[in-house]
Amino acid sequence: MKLIKGDRMKTKELDFLFKVNDLQKTKRYGNYPLFSESTAEHTFKLILIVDYFYKELNLDLDYQKCISLSIYHDFGEMDLEKDVDIKENTVKKINIRKENYEIEKIKELSNTYYSSISTYYKEYKEKATEESRFVNACDKLEGMIHPLTINAPIMNHEIFATYADKAIEEFPKLLPVYKEIKEVLKTQYEKWGFEWKSDYDSIFKHCNNKKD
Repeated sequence: MKLIKGDRMKTKELDFLFKVNDLQKTKRYGNYPLFSESTAEHTFKLILIVDYFYKELNLDLDYQKCISLSIYHDFGEMDLEKDVDIKENTVKKINIRKENYEIEKIKELSNTYYSSISTYYKEYKEKATEESRFVNACDKLEGMIHPLTINAPIMNHEIFATYADKAIEEFPKLLPVYKEIKEVLKTQYEKWGFEWKSDYDSIFKHCNNKKD
């Protein structure tokens, strides 16, 4: 979009507002319209979840950093015209392509706007801090709850059953709520005719063993 000519600072700020608006245009789960959502919708829900569990768990973390990580964790998705197709045999390749796109977009935004976007994005992707691991775990929980709210079988159910395992293992304070989600998921799998494998619950045994 061609911006109105004028003072450089005003143009820069207006450009930023247009870029932020693009977050509501980026559709996630593009090939599964039953629970399609925009990046803006996902980000808002994540912020609410992070705020809730931060207070519920009485976490001794930097609250403002947690919120900022939530805001910028998917900022690189802006301008992404078409979300990736979720196909069982190409998930890994697609994720790499999407992440490469996001990294380039973050670099562009950081050069244009402010370096903190890149800082938060890098911290989140590398899970370098307890705050980033907490937000990442919340992000994965949000990703599991959304499709469970519709009455339709989940695509790639074998991948989805352990979708948040690694993130929760890295932030085990969310294990209790994750166990509840798995119980709901197991009931739904049985309803949909999917086998619930014992490996799907192995994270709980693994985490208990680490405590011992």
